[in-house]
Amino acid sequence: MKASILGIGTVTPLGCGIETLLSGLEGTAQPNIVEHTVETAKGGIALPVYTSAAEGLDRFIPRNKLRRIDRFLQMALLSSFHAIEDSGLNLEDRTRIGIVFGTGYGPLQTSFDFLDTLIDDGDKCASPTLFANSVHNSLVSNVSIALKLQGPCLTLTSFEMTSSSVFSTASAWLEEGKVDYVLTGVGDEYCEVRGYSTILSGSENVSAIKPSAFNDCTYLPGEGFVSFLMGKEKGRKAYGSISSIETGSGNPVKPDHSALFLAANGDRSTGCHYDNLQKGKDLTRLYSPLYGGMPAGQGFDVAIAALSLKDGRLYPSPEVSGAEQKQAEPQIREILHSDSIACLQYDDNGNFGLITLSGKD
Repeated sequence: MKASILGIGTVTPLGCGIETLLSGLEGTAQPNIVEHTVETAKGGIALPVYTSAAEGLDRFIPRNKLRRIDRFLQMALLSSFHAIEDSGLNLEDRTRIGIVFGTGYGPLQTSFDFLDTLIDDGDKCASPTLFANSVHNSLVSNVSIALKLQGPCLTLTSFEMTSSSVFSTASAWLEEGKVDYVLTGVGDEYCEVRGYSTILSGSENVSAIKPSAFNDCTYLPGEGFVSFLMGKEKGRKAYGSISSIETGSGNPVKPDHSALFLAANGDRSTGCHYDNLQKGKDLTRLYSPLYGGMPAGQGFDVAIAALSLKDGRLYPSPEVSGAEQKQAEPQIREILHSDSIACLQYDDNGNFGLITLSGKD
């Protein structure tokens, strides 16, 4: 039996919870885009950023404990609580629940905050709290403690290949019987250094991500976290199954894919690899204008694919972001629960990760 997606939790610029992602897909909600001023040699340059907030985490964790938790960890925690809650499962034996998280950049803001204390105050006075939270594995360790999950824990980071690596590992754990369930999640966060690098890459004076303009640089940073509770329970499946995960280089698209989601995000260095892959306007979707540009973007496409299979609907691609958002496709296309959706992400070297979901067991 394939690894099934039993619950999904999201923290995105659209809000918190899978319902907010659905609102964005239906065009009734817009992502939260905040304009930051990035200081450069040319002076301050305005940069729109897809910004997320872990609102409602105090429903799961006391407020007095949230003060020591950085924003990236808050997003990971809230999406994890939502994923388990969304599954409706009573997880009794938590020794049989593992965690596999992935991030392209890790806790960037905390990492640079720690470096600031190291530079300003020296080795002896650098913040130990910031150091502990700057480690990539701090995500899974803190989530494991907060949710009392006692199975194996792993953090993976491989830039654009992060999502495919995470889902591959989670599926292998379930197939090998190491665990009964896996809390699987991916995400990234924004910080000022990332904004500076975005300006240097050529995204100056960009107001909206245009993912289908593959040869133009319209990249805008995004942030958020998406978590999945995965298992092999046949009767409890709500969102479909992971039917295959492939990595390699070249063109992996197959004729039997009912729909193709491209994680193109306005980055010209990766966009060139998507240029010839659209199967037709009816079957290809690009959703990055809902969540912004980040290496872990494919994980959000997986959540959208799972939601599409559950609802039997293929949602339109947002043409652009923010207040100018328009729907490229005026109609929502119906799909069968037995259909498959392939989610594809390239890196700038032409390597791909392809995650295919199906409504079948």
